[in-house]
Amino acid sequence: MVYIGEIVHAEVVDEKEPMTYAYYHEIRGGKSPKTAPTYVEERKENKDSGKKKYRCKVCGYIYDPKNGDPDSGVAPGTPFEELPDNWVCPVCGVGKDKFEEVR
Repeated sequence: MVYIGEIVHAEVVDEKEPMTYAYYHEIRGGKSPKTAPTYVEERKENKDSGKKKYRCKVCGYIYDPKNGDPDSGVAPGTPFEELPDNWVCPVCGVGKDKFEEVR
């Protein structure tokens, strides 16, 4: 499907790095759904740390304690269980209750 449109107004809302396709998939860990032509099967990683990763059930973002979430003030090394109760997915904005452990 192709959409064609005309931009009638634009402004720079923020000076932060825009969320490009590469940023979403490479930096934020966003995944394509299994039905998408760009879907790539996830590789099993060695358990190099004892800390568990958690996946957002809405957008596929993976919270990795090794990286933390610096944009939200969460330091690297912070386990998911120690995230503040008001922490939300940095990609889609849902709460911690929408995350599941990556096995």
